[in-house]
Amino acid sequence: MADKLLVRIYNVGLGDCIYLRVPDENDHLHILIDCGNKFSELELLGQRIEELKTELPDAGSGKKRLDLLVVTHPHEDHHKGFEEEFFADLKIERIWLSPAYDRLNPDAQGFHALQDAAQRSLQGLSEQAMGELKVEVEELLRLSKSEAIEMLTSTLPQANGIEPLYVSADTPGDQIQIFDDPNIRLKVLGPMGDIDAYYLGGDGLQISTKDLTSQGLADEYQALFQFSESGEIQPPKNISSQDFKLLRDRVSPFALAAAEISGHVANNLSVVLLLEWRGRRLLFPGDAEWKKSFKGEVKAGRSNGSWNVMWLEKKEALSQPLDFLKIGHHGSENATPWKPPHPQTGEQHPINQILDQLLPSPQQGSSPRGFAVASTARTSRWPSIPDPQLMMELGKRVANSRLEYAEDSQTVHVPANEPQPQRTDLEAQATQTPDEPVPFIEIEFVPMD
Repeated sequence: MADKLLVRIYNVGLGDCIYLRVPDENDHLHILIDCGNKFSELELLGQRIEELKTELPDAGSGKKRLDLLVVTHPHEDHHKGFEEEFFADLKIERIWLSPAYDRLNPDAQGFHALQDAAQRSLQGLSEQAMGELKVEVEELLRLSKSEAIEMLTSTLPQANGIEPLYVSADTPGDQIQIFDDPNIRLKVLGPMGDIDAYYLGGDGLQISTKDLTSQGLADEYQALFQFSESGEIQPPKNISSQDFKLLRDRVSPFALAAAEISGHVANNLSVVLLLEWRGRRLLFPGDAEWKKSFKGEVKAGRSNGSWNVMWLEKKEALSQPLDFLKIGHHGSENATPWKPPHPQTGEQHPINQILDQLLPSPQQGSSPRGFAVASTARTSRWPSIPDPQLMMELGKRVANSRLEYAEDSQTVHVPANEPQPQRTDLEAQATQTPDEPVPFIEIEFVPMD
């Protein structure tokens, strides 16, 4: 333990909860990245936090010390578990949040306008929506969990006598240097500070057929409907109820599109962390996405993907192999920069060059250097998470690939005997305890320098 870096990926279902124990000059720093899940019970997250506390040092007054809490972005699969009772006996030294949490950020006003428009429109639709649409609306309304936002931006910082730091790639280095050893660095590669410019298509005042964006969307929707204090749509008095129903039905897909775009933008505002520790490189990308359009380019006036932007602005940091990759967005195909070759021509998408740098395919006769883990779970809602083709590609590139996993044949799955990286949902099979889910996957690293 004395000189080993520990990465522990807690099994929380479809969500992230990551613990790092990082040796410094004279001590270890203890870091928690996210605590959330989708569909699983809140109590499971409480159990994982209790397990975490057994690893933490005493801070006095009956509390345990957590040196840094990072919350990558405001979605429940990353922040659902921030309940006051879970964290009451922790002394948290620093809290880093995505700028998506900062409603006062002048460079994110378009994003927050988009969020507000999507939320109000969904609330207005929720009572009228039926069938599958009702399920989708209610799921989108739950996505951000406003109570967790209040907890992270106000309650938890006040309880620990600190202010949250909203971090981006533009945050000055002296504000995020938490180690005594100046050669150990925790770098923020994304998002860029100018959120509306990079991730919302410029000033956010236009609506195009390809990108519905920000304030324009809010104005368009709210011009059509009036809302009560409870958030429900109030029918206009100058049209018939039948005409209002037709109008509402036409706008419903517009509202769902707004919510979907808002969700993608929030993913792209994930805090992306690169830990450089004694010759080791570990990357934690949250749910950062990449865009297939424009051949991977970053274009003005469009909603760009986080990976595309990082490859433009932080290419040097992404041009060296990793020792560890936390697989983004639970193995979703839009979150790891790789696309299968074209089925007819074999042409590689330009985005693939990023993964080729981070986790290069080993040369014949050599072994992979890097490790990767997916914190994931199969669900009927998204049966292709994790994406089978991505899992098989990563399985060829990592040192901790598994052949023992067997998946439910009723969903899209990785074929038997195909290697894939370690996954929290299937690790019990490899440990021959299929009836007892493994509570976490952990990997240790020794210094390389």
